Formats: sequence, structure tokens, C-alpha cells
Amino acid sequence: MKFGKTIETSAKELPEEWQPYLIQYNSLKKNIKGIVEELEDTFRTLNLPLPLGETDSGEQSAYDVSHGSLSMDTCTDLETMTTTGMQLPEVVAYNIEKDSDGFVHPVIIVKIRRQPSNRRERIIELPGIAGLPKNTSIMLPSLANTDDSGSAESPAIENSSELEVDATQASAMPMPMPRFVDSTGDDDVFNPSAPLDTPAGGNVLLESRFVEGAEETQVTVRLQSDRMFFVQLINYIERTRTFEQAYTQQYSSNVNSLGSELTFVTSPFKHDFQIWREIFRLYMDADVWSHTEGDLRPTNTAKEGQDRFSKFTQHIETIGLAGQFRDPLSAKLLVSFYKLNSELTYMKLLQEMNELATRKIIKKHDKRTHLIAKTQFPQLISFDTTTLTRALIYTVYTELVGVVPQINDYMCPMCLNIAWRPLRLECSHVFCSRCVVKASRCRMFNCPVCRSKDAIYRAGVTNVDQALLNFLKLYFPKEVKERQRDIQQEITEEETGVIKSMQSRGKPCIIM
Repeated sequence: MKFGKTIETSAKELPEEWQPYLIQYNSLKKNIKGIVEELEDTFRTLNLPLPLGETDSGEQSAYDVSHGSLSMDTCTDLETMTTTGMQLPEVVAYNIEKDSDGFVHPVIIVKIRRQPSNRRERIIELPGIAGLPKNTSIMLPSLANTDDSGSAESPAIENSSELEVDATQASAMPMPMPRFVDSTGDDDVFNPSAPLDTPAGGNVLLESRFVEGAEETQVTVRLQSDRMFFVQLINYIERTRTFEQAYTQQYSSNVNSLGSELTFVTSPFKHDFQIWREIFRLYMDADVWSHTEGDLRPTNTAKEGQDRFSKFTQHIETIGLAGQFRDPLSAKLLVSFYKLNSELTYMKLLQEMNELATRKIIKKHDKRTHLIAKTQFPQLISFDTTTLTRALIYTVYTELVGVVPQINDYMCPMCLNIAWRPLRLECSHVFCSRCVVKASRCRMFNCPVCRSKDAIYRAGVTNVDQALLNFLKLYFPKEVKERQRDIQQEITEEETGVIKSMQSRGKPCIIM
């Protein structure tokens, strides 16, 4: 399936009010044909080889024009063009310029270098005759090409580079038609002052100068159709960016509003608190947007995120968590949470489609016109498809999922259980008191995480984090009770083991 059909099919997955913000790939594709036609007409008028591949008229490609000079491996192919009468370009470059107002101007620059011819030509100045401006320079043909009997050059003219002629006498003198020149060269030299028969809408500028005794002519071509192509593409991108900025503000407002209501129903004194905690735990386990601890990277595509979110919602329905709500507000908030995630999928899909359409249309432009813009266009306008989505995902996790504490955030790094009676060491790492006691018995005096010297050795009752202890009792009462029971059972087993070991030595118990 062609990409034009693919993007039309994918657009149907977006809400109807979002579809106008897609880049119109088919419309831009039609404009490329106009660029090819204008480029072909302009270069033919200037008698230059076409930088086109398979042109509409069936002519074969000559070379690709990119940012910088013509590649050396194509120069050998261009040498054969000198026999056809075309001007051989020495340097061909394609630049996309951006002015101070932000407007884009694609420019094709062709440089042609000519060596001076062997024939003699004379440049003289005529002081205001035949309606010409005063001191106009004209070039006369070499005397070697005229009849020897009637065109012998006088000694005065031979020894003079300029000839002052009276206007009355000069009007009666038989003289070739003068032409304007700026150097000694071939008859087909470009004339900057002469009008060019360029196609409508084309903008051609010619500049000539002498470099090391040779004439160098620079032809600057600005194609109107090429400029309109990039203007239209940038307008599509800017319009989409404006929509994304407005949507981000509205989305953040909706998330904050939902977070405020969620705080009320997820109070630790409410029945629905445990249900919401389980829902958010399953949401993080589903890894809808590749969320990891301390790193929010939306590496999933829109399709992957949509599939994972669908599996998450189906699992919630299967285990019947939504039906366990007692507060009717909780059911409404769950629907709003689903809606926000669906909008995240739409935004991700919109960005992916626009990024792909931009890359495809630039590739199509370069292939048809052989004016390479794929390396320059990204430097003119940024097209980031991850920053916005990452910001929205971060908002969801901090304002919604983070409202309900998860037990994984309060685990002891050593026993991987809830840090009951947490001890905060001088290095700020938190462990349960039971693990600190065990580490001391094993003569592990340094912090197991950061290796802070003697951090465990200097820990005592004063290191108990009372605020964290009260927080754990409030939000994880069930887990705290289970951990207390496990610790007490472990202590009992240790004491029993000590008694049995003493009995095994054959020593009687001594009652003090």
C-alpha cells in the first residue's frame, strides 16, 4: 500500500477534530511535479544540464545537488556534456536559507569557470554615440579575421587601448553591432545586464568575476514552486505545533482536576483506597508507556501503548476491581483515567504520523528533483515527537499514579520487605531495624548501598525515622502487621535455637 493511502487509513483512528492537524501528504506530493517542471524549464533556458533524475520529458539524470559542492564522482559524467553545447558547471550547490523574519528561501547555486580564448579581442570606450551611455565599453572582433586589404590597423590604434572618436564621424563609420561585455571570453558568455528569458515565477541572478585569469560566472536560481513547497510544509508543522501546545495546557488542567478529586477518594480512611492502589499497581506493571523507576521514557509506539492499555483495562474487568467501588465518584474517576490514557495514545499517533509524513515527503522531494534537502530541513525547524509525550506521561504518573503510595517505594534494600521500624543512616539510606541488627552481628559496619564507612556501626535508636514509621502505619497497616508477625516469629526461632544449642552441650539450665 502506498504511503498516501496508509496515512489516510491511519487518520481514521484519530478523533474527527484531530484530523485537520495531520500533514497533508498528498497535497504536498502534487506540488513536487510543479517544482520539477519549473526546474527543468529554468535550466534549459540557461543552457545548463538538468539536476534531475527521470524528468517528465524522459531525460536521464545528470547529478544530485546537495548542500555544498558537486560530488567528484559525477564530474566525469558531466564532461561529456561539453560536446552538446551545454555549459559545464564546476560547482553546484543547493541551500535552504532562512531570513530574519523566519521565511525559507531554497537557492540553487551554479558556478561556471571558463578559460580565456586564444583569439584577440579589443575593448574600447565610445564617448556617448549611437544613443549609448557615455564611455560605453564595446568589444570589436579581432582584425585577424577581417579582410587584409581594407582593414589594416593604423599605428595609432595599435598603440592605444582607448580610441576617442567624434560622434559625427562615428555615426558614419561602418561598425559591427556593439555588445556589452565585462571580460575577454567566448561569445556565449553570460551577460549580467541582459534580460533572461526565464520561466514565469523564476528568479535568476548572474554574477561574473575573474579568478586567476579565468572568468567565473555564478548563477543563483530561486524557484518559486520550491519555496512554496517548503512554506506549505512548514505551515502544516507550525499549525500542528500550535494545536499541541494548546492541547498540552488543557490536558494538564484535566489531569490536575482529576488528581484533586482522586485525593479525596484515595484517603487511607476510605474503603476505595486499597482498590485504587491495586489498580495503579497493575497499571505500572502493564508498562503501558515503558515506565521505569526514576526514568520516564515513552519508547513504546502508539500502537504498542494502545495494545498494552487495552490488556490492562481487560484485566481490570476480569478481576472485577471496578465493581468493588463503594463511592460512585470512584467509578467516574476511573472512566476519566481511561480517557486521559486514550488521549495520550491519540497524541502519540498524531506525532508519529506527522513525523513519518514529513520524512517521506522530503525523501520524495529529493528523489524527484535531485535537490537534496533531507540534511538541511531538520536544521531549520525542529520536529520533536518525544518531548511532549514524555511531559504528558510524567504528569500522569506524578499527579495521578503518585497520589496513592505504593509499597515498592518503601522496601528495605536488604530484605526486600517493607522497612518496618525504619532506621535512616547518616548517609540517608533507610533499612529496617531487623536488617541493621543482622548486619552488625555479621560485622558489616559499612552501608550496603553506598559503602559509607561505619554507617551501620554508628546507627542506634536515635536513627529511627519516626515520621516514616507513622506514614507506614497509616498507609500500609496490613503489610506492617504482617511484617511485625514475621519478625517476631524469626526472633522466637532464634531464641529457641540458642536454647537447643546450649542443651546439646550437656550443660543444665541455670535458674538465677
